[in-house]
Amino acid sequence: MKLLTLGIFLATKAAGAAALAMLNRTLRLDDLPPTLPGASHDWPWKHGRVRYTTLGDGPPVVLLHGVHAAASSFEMRQIFEPLSRHFTVYAVDLLGFGKSERPDVHYSGDMYVELVRDFLTEIVRAPTSIVASSLSASYAASAAASAPDSVERLVLICPTGEVGITSSGLRSELVYWFLRSPLNGEAAFNALVSRASIRAFLEKRVYANPARVTDVLVDQQWATAHQPNARFAPAAFIGRRLNIPLHARLARAPRPALLVWGEASSFTPPSDATPLLAASPRATLAVIPDAGGLPHDEQPERFLEIVLPFLQGTPASHPAEPR
Repeated sequence: MKLLTLGIFLATKAAGAAALAMLNRTLRLDDLPPTLPGASHDWPWKHGRVRYTTLGDGPPVVLLHGVHAAASSFEMRQIFEPLSRHFTVYAVDLLGFGKSERPDVHYSGDMYVELVRDFLTEIVRAPTSIVASSLSASYAASAAASAPDSVERLVLICPTGEVGITSSGLRSELVYWFLRSPLNGEAAFNALVSRASIRAFLEKRVYANPARVTDVLVDQQWATAHQPNARFAPAAFIGRRLNIPLHARLARAPRPALLVWGEASSFTPPSDATPLLAASPRATLAVIPDAGGLPHDEQPERFLEIVLPFLQGTPASHPAEPR
């Protein structure tokens, strides 16, 4: 009787695992819908293929999207084409995100710094300005500190990275390894990046005006998060393996930096700029009203009014202190 009970239990578990595996497979997509105008290119970086899109003519500007479970260069869609009227613009999908390869590697903040630095030297091959969002701002500042000849100027949008540098205790480690697991981890990640979860997160935590969270935006992020192996890089992010010491590296960066904050940013409020401004005498601050964590998407016209003169090396009028 005990053997029969054990057999039924194991059969039920196997059937449940098979059903879960089938559900995971049905939620995987083969490719992403079009994201940005311009020419797409694949760069065979040493850790995996990196997709980037180019448009325009003039001095180079590299755009780096933020890091989260459904990240991609689609984040830069509002400023990509306007900037291309003045610059040669490169919009990069970081390894593990967007249309780049998503290899089963152990992602780290320093790996992404290396990616940015190698991209500047191998692909751009000229001093460039970088516009980088949230955690990618830390990678841009680090690249400017370690390879100053490759970077002209930095635009850092609601920069993050200082909190929870590397893994932060047993809980983060358990979450990291669980999300990397092939069956339950993938199922948990699929729940995390359901359309309902994505919409709720964007409306409540990212955008100042929930009406700006459109079906197009939600569908794009959902598709991005349902590529094969989509969970590996976000697992490292959620496990706090992608953070790096932003303050120290920005202080070592010898180039001008413009910090752009959405006034209603909740994860990183404008007051977080104070220690960054203290760390770097070359940094200035602009605060954009009626915008949250993605001011370049919520208020692109105002963002460009502030950023274009800075990238072109001319003075602009903008708030200089957190409000």
